[in-house]
Amino acid sequence: MEWGNLIANQHAMASELGNVIIDESGKDSSRMSYICKNSDILYLDKELFTYENKEFAKKYDAEYRAGNSRAAAADVVASKVVKQGAGDVCQVDAESISLKWRGYDVQSIIDQRYADKLPCKDDSNRHTESLKLATDLLLMLDGDKAAVQRVVEAQPWVQEIIQERGEDVGQTVSSAASCISQKEKKYTNNMPSKAMLEAIEKATGKTFQEITKAQTQKNLSLGPGPSDRSEEDISRWLWEWGSQIEVLSEDYPIIKDITKGLKKNQYPAALFVAGGLMMTLMTRCTYRFYHRPEELRRLNNSTLIIGDPASGKSFATRLFKLLAAPIVAADKIGKEAINAYREQMRTKGANKEKPKKPKVVVRVHPARTSNAQFIQDMVNSVEEVDGELMQLHQLTFDTELDNTMTVQKGGSWIDKQSLELKAFHNEEDGQAYSNNDSILQDFYVTWNFICTGTPIALKKKVNEQNFGSGLATRLTCIPLPATNFEMMSRESNVDYDSDNRLKDWAEKLDRTKGELSVQKIVDELYDWTARRMADAAENDSKADEMLLKRCAYHGLNFSAPFIVMRHWGELHQEGEFWCGVFETDEVDWKLAELIVNIQYACQRHYFGAMAETYFDNKLRDASVNIRRQQKTIEAFQRLPEEFTVEDAMRCFSLANDVVARVKISRLVKDHLVEKAGEFIENGTTKAVFKKTGLAMG
Repeated sequence: MEWGNLIANQHAMASELGNVIIDESGKDSSRMSYICKNSDILYLDKELFTYENKEFAKKYDAEYRAGNSRAAAADVVASKVVKQGAGDVCQVDAESISLKWRGYDVQSIIDQRYADKLPCKDDSNRHTESLKLATDLLLMLDGDKAAVQRVVEAQPWVQEIIQERGEDVGQTVSSAASCISQKEKKYTNNMPSKAMLEAIEKATGKTFQEITKAQTQKNLSLGPGPSDRSEEDISRWLWEWGSQIEVLSEDYPIIKDITKGLKKNQYPAALFVAGGLMMTLMTRCTYRFYHRPEELRRLNNSTLIIGDPASGKSFATRLFKLLAAPIVAADKIGKEAINAYREQMRTKGANKEKPKKPKVVVRVHPARTSNAQFIQDMVNSVEEVDGELMQLHQLTFDTELDNTMTVQKGGSWIDKQSLELKAFHNEEDGQAYSNNDSILQDFYVTWNFICTGTPIALKKKVNEQNFGSGLATRLTCIPLPATNFEMMSRESNVDYDSDNRLKDWAEKLDRTKGELSVQKIVDELYDWTARRMADAAENDSKADEMLLKRCAYHGLNFSAPFIVMRHWGELHQEGEFWCGVFETDEVDWKLAELIVNIQYACQRHYFGAMAETYFDNKLRDASVNIRRQQKTIEAFQRLPEEFTVEDAMRCFSLANDVVARVKISRLVKDHLVEKAGEFIENGTTKAVFKKTGLAMG
């Protein structure tokens, strides 16, 4: 009681403990996240929770709940002399100057911001400057209006307008908060102004991005998906997603055959491998998306299953052998023809009886495939579908991503990353080499690839150096969980029926064609993306925006085969092909929604930190350029409309009048200023210059 109210007690206790800095933001429950748990305390006296001081409550509760939480005991809070601007000295409340931002003194940063000049009465801009300062502080202090108001009120030039006209600083802070929420002002972009960014760097020796990067940014919740990126949570999400996939298997029975023998947390990886293989079977099918709906799009995937060695990636090989069987069987004819041609070239080539090279269809390629061979086979894999020539998708499957990358770094099969980038949207490419084996031609990249690999291999493939290429958002990277010493399930009976069902469906999907009637799914994906984009905008996260943009394509591509199988009875047969219109429903959307949620969550898990670094570096580089230019511009703006050499020395912080005259000469040549006249002072003729009205840019 004798110390005063809660905040006064904090100051008194800090004095008892010695050299303790008070965090004024902790005067109430707004900092509960920093409170320790029972498990953190070695000895806990339960009587602490029975303590009650009725006299204290009677005296202070009403005031506290009314918002009067500042120190009640005047002698507790000392004042401190603070120097700002060009020698200005003021008394600033200790409870305001002790405020910290990310461990740095807020008042020191403000002092740096106004080191050159404080807003003064003659400028008539003190209110505007206080609004800008409040905006910057709100962005730095997580919207803590009370703390911001205290700091702004403590500034000497704000005290002046309070005394002169009763300035309502609380209303100023509220206006700044409103500007931030509505994004009405150019300086409310969830980062402090350029002036404050410079002040932060001067006061701390670090950039704003370097300081804030150290704190993990909270990610957006996706409902059934994740809210952060830890390995512990990934394990939990995989089980949750597996449970949802198990529920969906009642409507999509093929999922039971796909996930046979696997644990629930392996279901997501199996779902995506199977989806990638089955959409390749459906290479003759198309759909229309909400982006440029006039274009017919193909079913594309670039799938990587990421897990530690011996984590159970072999399931992917089983699915490849069963689901890719129709394509492999069709390739056999083409491969035999090419091998026969090469044999004839070896035996008859010397006699100049060279046979004609056959034009065959080969679609499955191992990682060790030369670019020339791959491109030639891709161009040759053409089939007439409904009267038009259609280039069929190539397929690469490899169980070792590390091996895939190694063989693509040398020899005639050198790096295919440019093809990987263009494959996702079937973009146009071409080649014009001088050797005889490379035909001069343009082509569209139709290629689906599925690889399993380790986290180390993924880091080699996508890293901070190549992140800007856009490969990350084209990839579907699904984690496989650690086995944690668990044995795989022992199967006592061989289930041939499951394998045969997968083979039968593979044969059917390989004979589908035409435009898929999935417009309802496309509409739902548009709405899903819009909701996520609104979240990213609220969070001002360029990283989330970047990783979000292609998720909807993945959601549709991977769900399409399962949706077609579910509505198979609505299709009809035209010759050897199946086609027709079907009606999607809520069950189909549940599958597509789960897939797009998984894709977005995994994008952020694997590439979120890289995306944040990418934009931080980009912003930092841009701010460096702006800062160098801004210093000159601000100095020019400080010049009076009519000025002398001495004014130029002061505003541009120049060492002597010779340098100032050189500076003025440059400004005259740039038509920014002109000579206005002369005057005599103490027997010396001095020149007067005036601004022309042109802006320095």
